[in-house]
Amino acid sequence: MMHLRLLALPALIALTAGCLSHREYRHTYSLDGAVDAASQAGPVAQRPVLQLQRVLIPDYLDTTDILVRVSAHEIHESRSGRFGERLSLGVTHALRADLASRLPLYTITLTQSADAPARQIRVNVDAFDVWPSGHCVLVADWSIVDAGRRTLLSADRGTFTTAAAGANLGDGAIVTAMADAVRQLADRIASTTEALPP
Repeated sequence: MMHLRLLALPALIALTAGCLSHREYRHTYSLDGAVDAASQAGPVAQRPVLQLQRVLIPDYLDTTDILVRVSAHEIHESRSGRFGERLSLGVTHALRADLASRLPLYTITLTQSADAPARQIRVNVDAFDVWPSGHCVLVADWSIVDAGRRTLLSADRGTFTTAAAGANLGDGAIVTAMADAVRQLADRIASTTEALPP
């Protein structure tokens, strides 16, 4: 019995080391870019507030895995990369940053303002797929609601497509294509917001 335990120990150590080395080489990615603190400075007290609620994502996509759809009913996860947060949070943070850069006269927040009723942006993602060809498709609907009056100000739906650059579909190219699709969504939401009466 002792002999069997001694034989099993090296195998267990090798297996554990293999798992650890596999994790060491997984790169971590974020959909939103680094924030330049200097560009975010400025008075915010007089700006109207827009609250972006957490983006809703289908359960099968709401993971830290980077996923590639290989057929209508099959998706594969990357073995070399992952997101630093669940996709619903990643899209929410990226969308907030993109909206803030496109709507400099607004304060874009993820929390309800205590001072005044904010307009809320609600986004629901139906699909967010990257295919082996590098083709990325984001399908989402969104609405802007006056939280104080509880009235719907605007609602829309769109499909946003991008393509991963380069011959090889690596994790970095996938994340860049997904971030570009979120930027397209932010452009549409920003245009809708600017067209609304104050």
